[in-house]
Amino acid sequence: MITGIVGTGCLVAYLRDVVHVFWLWRRGIRTSGVVVDNAETRAESGTRWAPIIAFEDQHGNRVACKPIVRMDKMMQLGQEVPVVHLAHKPEVMLIFTRWSMVRSLLENWILLLLGSGFLGFAVAGVFA
Repeated sequence: MITGIVGTGCLVAYLRDVVHVFWLWRRGIRTSGVVVDNAETRAESGTRWAPIIAFEDQHGNRVACKPIVRMDKMMQLGQEVPVVHLAHKPEVMLIFTRWSMVRSLLENWILLLLGSGFLGFAVAGVFA
């Protein structure tokens, strides 16, 4: 039972990212933003960077947030980048390049792998 819950949780987390990317690609608001800061996260595997990008949403409000996919490098302050965000939730945004869109799907591949594995064990346990 626990393996089924863990597997389902992992798959739901992965599918959330897939849905965000799909909606951003299909119906996201495209605009340009400016890198205003770089947030640093230290981990055992090294330092990760997440640029904080400021842009205006469709209502003219200034929004500054991190993309939903983390980066491995710092970006230059003041650099202008293409941005895509959800109309009703502008904090769900990505840098609008082909690589960023694909990377957002590949970033959490481990969740897909773990979720499938745990769910597979749970199903096998039910039918064994």
